[in-house]
Amino acid sequence: MITHENRFPYDRPQLSKDYMEGKSDEGAVQLRPEEFYHDHGIELMFEKRVNAVDVVKKVIAFASGETIEYDVLLIATGGVPRTLDVPGAQLSNIFTLRSFADAATIFKATENAQHTVVIGASFIGMETANALRERKIPVTVLAREAMPFEHVLGPDMGKMFQKLHEQNGVNFRFGVEIARFEGDQKVEAVVLENGERIKSDMVILGVGVTPASDFLRNSGLLMSDGSLKVDEHFRVGPDVYAAGDIATFPEWRSGEDIRIEHWRTAEQQGRVAGHNMAGKETAYRGVPFFWTNQVGLYFRYVGHAAQWDEIIFHGDLAALDFIAFFTKNGQVYAAAGNNREKEIDAIEELKRFNRIPSPDRLRDKSLDLLELLNESHRRLRHAA
Repeated sequence: MITHENRFPYDRPQLSKDYMEGKSDEGAVQLRPEEFYHDHGIELMFEKRVNAVDVVKKVIAFASGETIEYDVLLIATGGVPRTLDVPGAQLSNIFTLRSFADAATIFKATENAQHTVVIGASFIGMETANALRERKIPVTVLAREAMPFEHVLGPDMGKMFQKLHEQNGVNFRFGVEIARFEGDQKVEAVVLENGERIKSDMVILGVGVTPASDFLRNSGLLMSDGSLKVDEHFRVGPDVYAAGDIATFPEWRSGEDIRIEHWRTAEQQGRVAGHNMAGKETAYRGVPFFWTNQVGLYFRYVGHAAQWDEIIFHGDLAALDFIAFFTKNGQVYAAAGNNREKEIDAIEELKRFNRIPSPDRLRDKSLDLLELLNESHRRLRHAA
């Protein structure tokens, strides 16, 4: 396992949650004890930056000039946080959050922060804003969008998240563009295109990621967006596989090529790629899933819907007890909900067996999803 970092694998999603809230430390986010890797014959190569991969000769070249040969290669390099190309972007105390080192640096900088700005109403941006408010640190969120998560969850749930964050003390400026950062070596203000000046002693960027694939620029493998196109086995080409944020893969139900930046989906894909690398042919039949804990919500999302025709709600959105079904062309592509863990689990299983109810049937708000799952299992057992 080759990594440019200097630590054992860790739970990256916790960086914008418990770690940033001060509820966990370095030991708590590490996924496995060091002994695990030794006991399972896993060699880790720390602080190694890959410069290039020769997929014909099967050679990996490091920035140090060293090389290493491989028999089978998995590329799971994830994403690189986007930055802003505006004047003043080089000032200190302007951060991105991706690695443990990033989180530790940000946490230390927040200890004396009086005017913190988060740019971007993404999940990492809003989770970070929530974590800072848990520590009573003032936060202003600046975003191009009209509300948080509008393009992922729609306006109703976007407004719900916005209201809860505002009640928690977050200030918002929506529909804005960043003109520049101002300061003497260290950021002191964010200036908007409309001329408004937002005082800030630190800035955290949450404006998305791009595939971490620069080292493959001469490999002939990259798509136009910098990702790697894989098949249902996560194979890029002969003896080369990819998984996670960097992989564009065929969604097995729709046939659509998609790329998903979800931790849990990356885990699913890594397992499938590993089976195939070891000679056990396995097709991906997983269902994407992500979760977020912020402003008191225990929010879960299953499936994938880049676009939708309609969102059908079960439950009570105002009471924060609901499920929302994202539908398009007469099919349910995804569902999201709060305080409905069992139903979300049932939906994941129903999607996995391709037995999710139609939108017309879901308009019956009395539909029992758990009973529907039990019925599907009974039919499958009977068929077997």
